[in-house]
Amino acid sequence: MGSFDQAFVSGRETPTPIKATPMYIVDDMASAKRRFGAMGFEMMALQDEGCVGMQAGPSQIILVEEAHAKRSMPPEVLPSFKHGPALYVWVDSIDETRAKIADPVIGEMVTGYGTWELFVESRIGLIIFAEKLTRELKLAS
Repeated sequence: MGSFDQAFVSGRETPTPIKATPMYIVDDMASAKRRFGAMGFEMMALQDEGCVGMQAGPSQIILVEEAHAKRSMPPEVLPSFKHGPALYVWVDSIDETRAKIADPVIGEMVTGYGTWELFVESRIGLIIFAEKLTRELKLAS
């Protein structure tokens, strides 16, 4: 059996992440914000209804209500969250990232909040690669 690196990139160049953040699905947003707040995290921004970013020093997390996840993610990716958080990775280009990965893409979508997301099932769990779309690209989709 090959190493994780070999399985992930299969001899290709590796994707270049801009930033990676763990994403948690929560059943009660108010309770989750209180829990993480007690650990020193502060709310950064409301990303979308049912999705918030929190930060403690240089550490960041994304909290997503289950109902929001069901509305905003392909249904085939939701079971992956039962094994733990997803890794949300900002990249410059979804097309370039797709060409560099070997793990299976299990979903893809353009969101209403201006991102193009590629859902990948890797040996370490769900990875969501995201590219910020320009206003023109968002309107065309």
